[in-house]
Amino acid sequence: MQLAPVIARIDAQMPTLKQITAAASVPLAIASLKTYPSACVVMPRGNAGKNGLTNAVSQRVDDSFAVILAVKNVQDMFGAAAAAEMDTLRPLLTAALLGWTFDAGYDPIEYVGYQLVAYQDGLLFWSDHFLTRHTVRAIGAQ
Repeated sequence: MQLAPVIARIDAQMPTLKQITAAASVPLAIASLKTYPSACVVMPRGNAGKNGLTNAVSQRVDDSFAVILAVKNVQDMFGAAAAAEMDTLRPLLTAALLGWTFDAGYDPIEYVGYQLVAYQDGLLFWSDHFLTRHTVRAIGAQ
């Protein structure tokens, strides 16, 4: 799965973001986000189903990826102000990606969950998780 179309989609649909990038892991995503609000697409993880054919291969592959959102708001030390700001971004992200298909060979993107990544000194990192599927095939496999 290529991340560039996902990044382009977020960029086009969420113009209030000051930075959009990609990273290989959540710690690298956190390190890469320096201006706020911002987003980082974390590289996908894939799981393949079993092959059900003889003399050929056809497998469904689940590609999951995360989008780390970052906001900074130091109005309170407990994170309520940052959380309120995050609550305005998350629906925009979901609207940008949910049901969108970035390639003809992939299913529409689904939402699968979320997670608080970190909060400290007014800086809040949040992860929303998404999933798409595609099929890999080989005929006459030896």
